[in-house]
Amino acid sequence: MAKAFNKKESKRITCHKKYKIRRKVREHNKKLAKTLKNSVNKRKKIDGNIPNMAPFKEEILLEAIQQAETTKEEKKLKKKTAMVVTKHAVVPKLISSTKSTSCHVVISNADLLLWVLDSRNVAECLSEVVMDQVKGAEKKFIFVLNKIDLVPAKFLKIWYAKLSKIAPTFPVKSTEIMRTECELIIPAFKQKFARFGGFKCLLSHLNQESEAVKVGVIGGASVGKSCVVSSILKFCGRTKAKRSNEAKISDKVKLLTTPGLISAPANSTSEMVGPLHVLSNMSKYMNYPVEVAEALARVVTRDHAMVHFTLPLYEHPSQFLDTLAIRYNTLLRGKPDHEAAARTILKLLRDGKLRFHVATTGEAGEFPDEIEKGVKQFLYSGSSLPLLSSELSMKIVKAVKKKRDESDMEGVESGNDEDDGDEASFEDEDSDGAEYSDCDME
Repeated sequence: MAKAFNKKESKRITCHKKYKIRRKVREHNKKLAKTLKNSVNKRKKIDGNIPNMAPFKEEILLEAIQQAETTKEEKKLKKKTAMVVTKHAVVPKLISSTKSTSCHVVISNADLLLWVLDSRNVAECLSEVVMDQVKGAEKKFIFVLNKIDLVPAKFLKIWYAKLSKIAPTFPVKSTEIMRTECELIIPAFKQKFARFGGFKCLLSHLNQESEAVKVGVIGGASVGKSCVVSSILKFCGRTKAKRSNEAKISDKVKLLTTPGLISAPANSTSEMVGPLHVLSNMSKYMNYPVEVAEALARVVTRDHAMVHFTLPLYEHPSQFLDTLAIRYNTLLRGKPDHEAAARTILKLLRDGKLRFHVATTGEAGEFPDEIEKGVKQFLYSGSSLPLLSSELSMKIVKAVKKKRDESDMEGVESGNDEDDGDEASFEDEDSDGAEYSDCDME
């Protein structure tokens, strides 16, 4: 049997001591890393390894510093390119931007003008002031009937016959059609669901010019000016230049990529507003839906309203909003909610679910064979809501919140006094009742 004093000590330690050692080691390593990080000698700037005994050392160092400064300035200039503004007394220059500029600037810079018109309301897109300015400047112009897929072909041909007497007219479809995944996969639908059409005849007409021509695009708000520009460039296989406002379409033709906006005349009354103006400023008119719906009811016949909104027989136009509220089940405390019903009409117009056009009278002309081929697949054969007038007469009164004045406070105080009087009367009645009860007891 081994003796007890020869027994070796156990290497086991308590968990408390083990974890304490680990913590101390961790803290020590962390402290070492921190001291090493702070004590690292940073590289000092070397004077190009030029010895002190070298002649003209100071001049060489100054040249090196100047070169470093110039390189820094060049890098800054590359990041932020400086705009050089040149002033011209005669002709104002176009600003390179995606937004449209004033139509007067485009008229002065262009030799030939493409006047874009919305087929739904052509009368609203035309302007006598701009027409006089174009004729006074002796500039050629061409009418471009855009959005032909939203108007019945019958009314489109009437407008084509009227406008072709004034200037060359070309019907065009420039907006993009939303296509499903199946239509994108199947190649047979590629031609049927083309994004734009009718530009082949327009470009062939532009190429017939004998001299070099600058073409500008003008039109009203939200008629599709930028869509027409992008469609022409896509058809020619060109893209918009970032720094210039011109794109070369052919050897003779250059297109000004910044369209000109024909703004509404300043002397026009606010009560007469076109439907296209309402569409372009929908966020504003959403606050006054009842006024817009009532103005629309005055311009629409009862039969057409009953067909397009599926309404029963009613008195037009006084009961239009009542029947519409019942039709769409927009009731407020058991009564028709006119505001909610009118807002549904504005939403249908905004989303493009309610088609409309301004009705016109006249003989319908026929498209030439070349135009018919390029436009045939886009012509709309269905029905849309006809408007009797190109303007809506509405009077918008802005609601003003009433402030709590002293008069209101007096009214509140008088109301409190009346309540006090009522309480006093109730007390008198109770006191009388108490007297009668005492008499009964006696």
